[in-house]
Amino acid sequence: MIGANRTATLIRLLTERTGTGKLRLGPEERECVAFANRLRQLSITGELRAVWTHIPNELAGASDKKQSNLAKIRYAIGKAMGMVAGAADYVFLAESGSFCIEMKSKTGKQTANQSDFQAWCEMIGVPYAVARSAAEAEECLQRWQLLRQ
Repeated sequence: MIGANRTATLIRLLTERTGTGKLRLGPEERECVAFANRLRQLSITGELRAVWTHIPNELAGASDKKQSNLAKIRYAIGKAMGMVAGAADYVFLAESGSFCIEMKSKTGKQTANQSDFQAWCEMIGVPYAVARSAAEAEECLQRWQLLRQ
């Protein structure tokens, strides 16, 4: 029964409730969605031995003048609560430690904040990688031994 409860819990947490529909995604966003879909599958099947989440740094643009007042308020609250500009796109928590992956398009470059966050991770020994595709990000998980063989 524990196995069934585990699976039901993960399905509730990880089932994509809203698709991207007709949204036009950029190259980096498409790779992030592909990677997240793969992470959902690996989590539900028990192959991924980590808890994971996406850090919604793209919401930082809410401070932009074009954004609604509500978006600006949500951004300010996030910053006050500890949101760190440049945090990696994906954070993994496992029995063996924590791990970070920053997704970039094939030609994308890290921002200064992202480079600083990477340096912070490296200062305290948190493995950090920049991946340019969902497949490359999955290779990081294999290298970090977060996937069951």
